[in-house]
Amino acid sequence: MGTIRISIFEDSKHLRESLQIILNGTPGYTCAGAYNDCADLLYRIKKDEPDIVLMDIEMPGMKGIEATRIIKANFPGVHVLIQTV
Repeated sequence: MGTIRISIFEDSKHLRESLQIILNGTPGYTCAGAYNDCADLLYRIKKDEPDIVLMDIEMPGMKGIEATRIIKANFPGVHVLIQTV
């Protein structure tokens, strides 16, 4: 099995950057992209080619639940993990 690619959608800069550091420092994982909102969602998923998306449920603009529906409708093979506080 190769490296697992993960895209992060998290509006908290501190948490987003911390997750990036953890993923990039863990063998077998890489952060494919990290974003503070869901603008250009489909473009970002297509560009990043993630295996998994870490999605914050409370995002500015498009909320995480809506973004998850769009991801699953357009990229059914991408797994989405929703996170919240």
